[in-house]
Order: sequence, then structure tokens, then C-alpha cells
Amino acid sequence: MVRRGFCWIATIMMHRIVNNLWLGGQHDADELVRHNPEKITAILNVRGSDAYDPPGRDQAGEHPGKAYRWIPAPDVGILYPKHVKEAVAWLQEQADKGARILVHCRCGVSRAPGFLAAFMVASGISASVEEATAAICVHRSVSPAPEAMEVVKRRVLTSELTGLPNRLAFDEGPASAFVAIAYVDLLKAFNDFYGYIAGDALLRRLGKTLVSAGLDVYHDRGNEFLCKGESRQELEAKLSRARQIFQEPFQLYGGGRIQTVEETDFSYWIGTGLEEEPGLHKLKQAIPRNESPEWLRKMIGAGGYGHSW
Repeated sequence: MVRRGFCWIATIMMHRIVNNLWLGGQHDADELVRHNPEKITAILNVRGSDAYDPPGRDQAGEHPGKAYRWIPAPDVGILYPKHVKEAVAWLQEQADKGARILVHCRCGVSRAPGFLAAFMVASGISASVEEATAAICVHRSVSPAPEAMEVVKRRVLTSELTGLPNRLAFDEGPASAFVAIAYVDLLKAFNDFYGYIAGDALLRRLGKTLVSAGLDVYHDRGNEFLCKGESRQELEAKLSRARQIFQEPFQLYGGGRIQTVEETDFSYWIGTGLEEEPGLHKLKQAIPRNESPEWLRKMIGAGGYGHSW
């Protein structure tokens, strides 16, 4: 702290935590209006009600040219699940764009590091909330409230898209002798034709189908699902059954109307451990192009274009 007259002025500046993620306080965000040496392009303000004046507010108008999101998280020692969900989704969106992101609350000590830790786990940067918090503390002294961390931990064990356990839950659960990776075939082309809302519905349908076939299922990332099993034969039998169910006709909302979709399919790879995962990507590249499903033939006939097939 530096004393000037009768005022104490904080000299602690925002800190780069990992990749393109910075952590700071309200002062750091205010300084970006005048000086931006780190070339920050996106700001997540999670400062809601607190004991300071002026209170937290949406300051997007003060940061023209930057992506900005205000989540009014109150300073009460917990993080509400709806706020965690919104923050993680927005941070992922900005990270995918290559943005340089500042996450801040009033002081950058409790709320902001809690949200940042949630994103670090959900995005796969850290394997657990504890690991994420430790990584943050290397760069900045923080003390996220224990109650807040418990909410974050519960939230990041579940996929927001499918409601299934996610990769963190997979890693923290008991190990299995065999692992299968399943993914929707030609999802990019499907999204191009029916839209991303329909594509998300298709992913949720695959998750439910795998569960209905008796598989121990986890939604890893994107269109990939992980399944644990004690033998290759067990996984093969259950996945074959799931494929039969998944290929059955069903209805969804796409292109502004309810449509019947036929012959959707998924591919899978079974190995003795995820160290064999590179084999999955070779399989993806080897999808036969001359065996178009009915929905893809319909898309081609309508003049649509799917760039991933």
C-alpha cells in the first residue's frame, strides 16, 4: 500500500493466471479504460452487491471495443449455480475466440477467483477445484470462501449440455479396465442443416441412449462421450445395442419446424486406457464418405453443404 496524504491507495495490480486469463479487482478494470498494457479484450465483472460504494454495476459502456459481461454475484460467501453456469459458458465462448480476459470482482480475492477456478476445471485446464485454486494462488493471494468452492465443485462435475457426469467426474471416479469413446458421426454437417439447437438435442439424445443401454457414461467435450467397462466384450455389446436405438427415427425441431430424422449414427473406439486416444482421431478421419445417412442425402438434395464430411 502507498500512503498519499490521508488516503491509502492499492498498488496490487491484476495478475495473469494461465493462458489468456487474468484476475483482478475493480481498480484494475477501471484502469483498463485509460491504460491497457496487457491488451485485454474481454472483461467478466462478477461484482454484485457488496459493502462498498459505488455498488457493482454493468460498466460495458465504459469499455467500448471489448467483450463485456456483468454477473451480479453478491458478496455473501457462496456462488449461485446459475451464476457459475453463465460465467463458465461466457468464458468458454471468449476463450474460443482467443480473447485476453480479465475476471474481476471488488478486490479479486473471493468471488472472482471462485468463478475463474470453476472455468479452469470445466475447460480442462485444471483437474480439480483444489488444483485450480492452488494454481491461482501461485500468482495472486486469494481466499475463495469454502462454501463457494463447494458449489463450484458440485457444478463442474456435471455437463451443462447433457446433464451427465463430465470429464472431471470421470477422472475422479474409480478406474476401469477398458474405456470407450463414442462420438456423433458428421455432427458439423448435421448442425449446418438442422441448426445448433437441433445438434445439441442430438447430443443429449446420444447421452440418454448410452445410459439406456446400461453404460457408465460421461460427457467429455464437444460431441465425445466416455464409457467405462470391465471388458471389451461388455462395452462392445452395450455400444452395439445403443447404436441400434440411436439409428431409429425420431423427431426434432429444426429449420423452423418439426422434422423426422432417420439413420443418425455414432462411432466408437474401445481401448485399455485414454493413452490410446489418438486412435480415435484416426477413426474419425476414416469415416466412409460413400455411406451417406438418409438425413445427409436429404441435406444434399436441398442444396445444403456440410464441410466436415
